[in-house]
Amino acid sequence: MNMRTLLPVVGVIALGFSITVNAGQAKPAAPTQASLDNGAALFKRQCVMCHGAAGLGDGPAAKNLKGKLPSLADKAFTSKLTDAQIHQAISEGKKTDIGNMPALGKRLMPEEITDIVNFVRTLAK
Repeated sequence: MNMRTLLPVVGVIALGFSITVNAGQAKPAAPTQASLDNGAALFKRQCVMCHGAAGLGDGPAAKNLKGKLPSLADKAFTSKLTDAQIHQAISEGKKTDIGNMPALGKRLMPEEITDIVNFVRTLAK
């Protein structure tokens, strides 16, 4: 293979590598209004009992916990969490010193959990 035929091949390979590497760094698309609306409805049905309507950790069941839930409305707290971490906590549940968050992965589709994550992000101020 001579240099003339090799150069385009190398260029295509380099472009493909660049796209693959940068794909993980791309900013995710903003959630749709439909996702936020569904997330709000699911949050109300699945999460409000502990987390409260505004995500303050003051839901009626929270008084039975051994401590205070962190506020999902606290930007300093939620900014430390990735969407994947929130998604995993919702899907798999979470055991903590103050109580156990139930796993919702068998009750909800992954897309529904993503909708909740999108909605939770709107609670942080």
